[in-house]
Amino acid sequence: MTEETKHSMDSAHEEHLHEAHDFDGITELNNPAPNWIVLVFLVTIGFSLLYAVHYFGYPDNGKDQISEYNAKVVAFEKEKKEKQLAANPAAALSREEVLASGAKLYIEKGCIACHGAQGEGNNIGPNLTDNFWLHGCKPEELVLVITEGVPEKGMTPYKSMMTQEQISNLSSYILEKLVGSNPSNAKQPQGLECAQ
Repeated sequence: MTEETKHSMDSAHEEHLHEAHDFDGITELNNPAPNWIVLVFLVTIGFSLLYAVHYFGYPDNGKDQISEYNAKVVAFEKEKKEKQLAANPAAALSREEVLASGAKLYIEKGCIACHGAQGEGNNIGPNLTDNFWLHGCKPEELVLVITEGVPEKGMTPYKSMMTQEQISNLSSYILEKLVGSNPSNAKQPQGLECAQ
């Protein structure tokens, strides 16, 4: 193929590519993009549409900022509750389980030796079933008495023998099950009367 033939073929091909419009003698060629660039462009458009639909397109899909914030708040509250339960397992027990645990501790730790099987009191310890208390009327004061004991009256401190949860369960049992039970052989009231 000669140089002239080749040039005439390029000219014919170029004539075919010329656009119809002309600007001051300058014509524009119709030079289409390669197929691979068109394919990449179409895939990019398709991906952007799917991305937009997934993150912004349909309501209540849980991907917007408010939904993400609410999900993080719920996760934080759940983690906080789990930490609290790990620190204080008594919070996970039902009220009946707490009182059953307190009743068991009352027997196991020998409270019946000084306060009687029903909390009625005896020659050693005071009556736990009435509203008269020797060391304060508040539940926290009862917890303190169990924890620190009353050495001058012979009550052992239980802080080294029971966990704080067990002490709390025992005090709950005394306050909710023994106080006001009025056993028939109850010891005479001692201390100050507490309001109910």
